[in-house]
Amino acid sequence: MKRSIFFIIIISMAFVSGCINLEPEPVKPLNIRPGIHFTREDKDTGNFETWWHFLSDSELDSLIQKALSGNFDLASLKARIARAQAVLEKQNSFLYPGVKAILSGQKQATRTEQGYQGDTKVRFTHSWEASLSGSYTPDIAGRISSGIKADMLNLDAASMDFDAAAMEISARVAETWVDIITARIVKQTVKTRIATARTLLELQELRFVNGKVKALDVSMQKQALAEAQAALPLIEKQESLLVNTLAFLSGISNPEEIRIKRECLPEFRQIKKIRIPVSLLAARPDIKAAKMRLVSSTWDISAAEAGLFPSFTLTARLVFSSGRLDLLFRNWVASLAAAIEETVFDGGYKKAEIRQLKAASDEKLNDYARTMAAAIREVEDNLVSIKNQDRYISLLENQLKAAELTLRDASIQYRNGQASYLSFLSARTAIDRLEQKLAQERANAVKYRIRLCRALGWKYKPLVQKNKKETDQ
Repeated sequence: MKRSIFFIIIISMAFVSGCINLEPEPVKPLNIRPGIHFTREDKDTGNFETWWHFLSDSELDSLIQKALSGNFDLASLKARIARAQAVLEKQNSFLYPGVKAILSGQKQATRTEQGYQGDTKVRFTHSWEASLSGSYTPDIAGRISSGIKADMLNLDAASMDFDAAAMEISARVAETWVDIITARIVKQTVKTRIATARTLLELQELRFVNGKVKALDVSMQKQALAEAQAALPLIEKQESLLVNTLAFLSGISNPEEIRIKRECLPEFRQIKKIRIPVSLLAARPDIKAAKMRLVSSTWDISAAEAGLFPSFTLTARLVFSSGRLDLLFRNWVASLAAAIEETVFDGGYKKAEIRQLKAASDEKLNDYARTMAAAIREVEDNLVSIKNQDRYISLLENQLKAAELTLRDASIQYRNGQASYLSFLSARTAIDRLEQKLAQERANAVKYRIRLCRALGWKYKPLVQKNKKETDQ
């Protein structure tokens, strides 16, 4: 009878395992359509790991590599990947039986007396016991395997988080590098303004002594010199703060270790038309991570649904016992057992857990859609920004040329006594401000291209390669 019950349990396990097949529901398609700048053609667009090569600068390459190896956030994300790997290994261990071995010994002393005046005797006895026990819960409903698949996706998502963070940090390093160069260009422009203003002040004072100009002209030039001098400390402060930021991004505590020798902004091609393959967005690590977490959540649901089915456990135990150690393994008892466990009443806990996981999955679906939509918006925004920024720079250059002509005419008329010094000073100030503005806007043009590379998952070749069918330049 006992043997029949055991075989019934084994047959039930095999039967139930053949009936249960819990697969997660497929991921719902996203109702997102890219704009007119996108094409569905799939093209090779280069190596995203070295996107910054489109700027062709070895100094920037060195700075980014230093940041990728020393950044604090990336170090934390590496630890997070290791933690996710350990969680996966822990989940995998549930597929195997657990075996325990125990060895114990006991010494017992018994004291007896023979009457009131009799001899006292103490007798010592020893007992030894060793046991080997194991238990195995077959993954009949797929709860463990579903959990493993969910943890595998979480591990991959953690790796994608690292790539996304590396993408963000490298872009920040590149933009900070551009800002430092721009600050130095502007600082040099201000220093030139100061030197020019000081020279003009000396000339005005000399002409005032000779009675050729009024005191008002000298005062106006002093004001121009003071204004130029006042702008210098703010620019130097900005440069120092940017260097501190770059040092922090690189994991360096001493900003003096940061060495930037470049004195001008990198050259870049102007983009007249660009067609972006949609597949580039799917390659972005943050989008991959969002999708992996979404799919992982569906496997979590499958694992929870598998918990509604009964579980089966096989246990085996082998016990050795003896009063003498050399006879320990001659006396033994072996047992084998099988059990079925089913929850009769839990107050709706398991079903509530499934509803909770489904709601979490819907939330991750929305996060995935939002990440994709945000990526498309980033590409669109940067394409628009690049197009209009190039036009703006061209117009500023024309404005600077016109201002230089105005300065030349104002200088001639002032020397001939046909115009006041205010006209000349206004023209000079306009040129100084335009030069400073032009340097900043050229830096913005470079940063927009950096952001476009980042928005595309750092595919850089569309910015520098020509296409016979779709001209990028």
